[in-house]
Amino acid sequence: MDSSYFAVQRRALEIVGFDPGNPHLRLKHPIWAGILILALISHNWPMAVYALQDLSDLTRLTDNFAVFLQGTLSTFKFLAMMVKRRRIGSLIHRLHKLNQEASATPSQREKLERENQLDRYVSRSFRNAAHGVIWASAIAPMLLGLWRYIISGEFTPTTPMDFNFWLDERQPKFFWPIYFWGVLGVSAAAWLAIATDTLFSWLIHNVVVQFQLLELQLARRGYHAQEDVHLTKCIFQHRLALDLAGELSSIFAEIVFVKYMLSYLQLCMLAFRFSRSGWSAQVPFRATFLLAVIIQLSTYCYGGEYLKQQSLGIAEAVYGNSNWPEVPPKRRRLWQMMIMRAQRPATIFGFMFVVDLPLLLWVTKTAGSFLALLRTFERSPTQL
Repeated sequence: MDSSYFAVQRRALEIVGFDPGNPHLRLKHPIWAGILILALISHNWPMAVYALQDLSDLTRLTDNFAVFLQGTLSTFKFLAMMVKRRRIGSLIHRLHKLNQEASATPSQREKLERENQLDRYVSRSFRNAAHGVIWASAIAPMLLGLWRYIISGEFTPTTPMDFNFWLDERQPKFFWPIYFWGVLGVSAAAWLAIATDTLFSWLIHNVVVQFQLLELQLARRGYHAQEDVHLTKCIFQHRLALDLAGELSSIFAEIVFVKYMLSYLQLCMLAFRFSRSGWSAQVPFRATFLLAVIIQLSTYCYGGEYLKQQSLGIAEAVYGNSNWPEVPPKRRRLWQMMIMRAQRPATIFGFMFVVDLPLLLWVTKTAGSFLALLRTFERSPTQL
């Protein structure tokens, strides 16, 4: 495997304090992880307080609650990873071992490299979008302050986002601590999201590889003289792929449930706030934040749909690579049982829903309905 294999995920896990080389995903730097969580929580709750001070101001309410929901989600993801870090580490190292064994064969190595290349496209896209949120929150207030200094000769303090802090940012001695703490809070939310979501992408693609390796075995069926040995290997490979998919779904069940319960609210608030904004230091932050959320939602739904379709394809592969008139009845029944099992797809299940492309459509439609509701409230402020 080349140097880019698992590189995005390894670096993301190291940034938030985990040791990806440990089979139990040990928290290597607990103090640094605690600082990130403290920065995230202390940055998150003042925004909620600021948003609730005036419920008639929908612009302020939606702007702050969109970020508050992301901070809450990032905190929950980190806590879920802490609780399940042993299972996550075990699954990662199990897939690493399987990938090393598969890379010994050229055809299998080709499948493995292709899927990891697809993962790099997805993971790097989200990582770059999340880093764009960090840079936008850090640079935009400085550029706006510099522009006002050029125009008026006075530097006007602006923070990455509007919120009630314990200190008054209008005082020069308090502005820089608030500014750096705000950027650190945004960075903590972004880094925790990168660590979790890019890891999900890598796990999905490398579980999908196991179904593709099974298809390769099925395609070589006619070249095997020992049909019983070949059947045993295929059944074992199918059970292995299903077990890996089930473990992945179990690990991420709570994360995807909370994520999609909050995602439509977050998406509609971001869309509403972005559509109502004039130019300010928060505009670049909101634009990059909206892009990151869209990529984040699409990554999970695309991964769940990809896994589902790949597992369903096994039934067709078994049927298409079989010479049924020549198969003995006893062995034919075993192949038929494998087909029947493959017709129940492997899925990422979030307790109340399956994570796939129809779920992304539902989130988009629900966000659009809430956006229309917010527009109605905006036109009728007396009804609030």
